[in-house]
Amino acid sequence: MPSSLLAGLLYMGSALGLSGIVLRQATKNYEILGSLSTRQWANLAGAILSGGVLAPLFLAYSIRNGTASEVSLLLNFESVATTLIAWIIFHEYIGNRVWIGKILIIGASIIVVLTDSNGVHLSISGLSVLAACTLWGIDNNLTRELETLPASLLACMKGWIAGTFNVLLFFFLFRSPVTIFQVSGTLIIGALSYGASLVLFIHALRQIGSARTSTWFASGPFIGTVLSVIVLGERPPSQYWLAALVMLSGMFLLYWEVHKHPHQHEGLAHAHTHEHDEHHRHEHKNEECDEMHNHLHEHEPITHAHSHWPDIHHRHVH
Repeated sequence: MPSSLLAGLLYMGSALGLSGIVLRQATKNYEILGSLSTRQWANLAGAILSGGVLAPLFLAYSIRNGTASEVSLLLNFESVATTLIAWIIFHEYIGNRVWIGKILIIGASIIVVLTDSNGVHLSISGLSVLAACTLWGIDNNLTRELETLPASLLACMKGWIAGTFNVLLFFFLFRSPVTIFQVSGTLIIGALSYGASLVLFIHALRQIGSARTSTWFASGPFIGTVLSVIVLGERPPSQYWLAALVMLSGMFLLYWEVHKHPHQHEGLAHAHTHEHDEHHRHEHKNEECDEMHNHLHEHEPITHAHSHWPDIHHRHVH
């Protein structure tokens, strides 16, 4: 299956899987889209272009021309790209443990790209994965700024737009025959691995920030590597297992990370899904609401100290 069709069907599967959820909240979603600022529309367009249109093309090329174990391991580079962009462009705080973890992942990625079972060898499919990961790093950071959009709506929009573009690209550039089994199988994989996965990923972005979300997301490639051996019968060279061990040690560094210091919250009015906690102590005129809910609310200025992540209320400068 050509790369563009594979990439398009994966995202279309994501869109199909989420459309039912989005349509049930059509009126509310329409109001939310109408309230987006010009900056938010620009962020949405950039996220769809980088993460939905371009990155899947690079990944699909790698899947066709590389091994599943190689592609899986190198997907860890997405966390590196996401962290660097979050630090340089969005000034997200990155602790020493996170930096050490990223350096380990970079070193392991170099091992995978430059070596194979025959020795030193530059892998074009490996470089293609790194390009996809860089584009997803851009996507992750732009998506973080879209906190007013429900995760299911954002993922569904990305799926339909990116999926349609890449499928049309296939019809313009290729004439390869495909089977119903290939199409249906790809759509199912897309609904789970692109749709459900992306919704969970967006929720995490808004709660713990780009750098940490991408680092925990790095558990996925290890699962892919193990499955490449069990399901596909691949036998990755010994240096791949060394690289996997180095990457895994970098991820485990986050277990002991604690970020706590006095910080100040400025007065702010915005709307997003929340529950009543130490940052949301406003009252409701009609009735009390202890569950997750979404409405316009105001934050009074406050200064305090507690353990926190760079969520939408803690994106202060250090």
